[in-house]
Amino acid sequence: MAAWWPTALVVGVILYATLNSDPVGADRFPAIPHLDKLIHAIMFGGLFSAISFDRRRDGHALTAGSLVLFAAISVVTGALDEVLQQALENGRSGDILDWLADTAGIIIAYFTAPPVINHIFRNKNIR
Repeated sequence: MAAWWPTALVVGVILYATLNSDPVGADRFPAIPHLDKLIHAIMFGGLFSAISFDRRRDGHALTAGSLVLFAAISVVTGALDEVLQQALENGRSGDILDWLADTAGIIIAYFTAPPVINHIFRNKNIR
């Protein structure tokens, strides 16, 4: 399981960024409209990509079935994250639009990450 440290790292970043009451400091966060949605898409696309990378590094092919499973795990994780934000009394709230942004990032990663990951493993011996 220690070989799956990229996935564990991404999960840790997601949990810190989404469940912390003020992860970057409101005064340091740029006032760019909907930037939070882009960040959600990147985080959860990153989660799908990390799971896929770790699975491939573990010596398994990235099959259509495994990719659908990883996407489903990532989508459910995004939904649970929003439920946790709503349930915790830390000044954050769950938002369906955040979950939709999570899902959009996962869909983008579903089509872009596997070819890149397979290319990396064809050209290098990564373990």
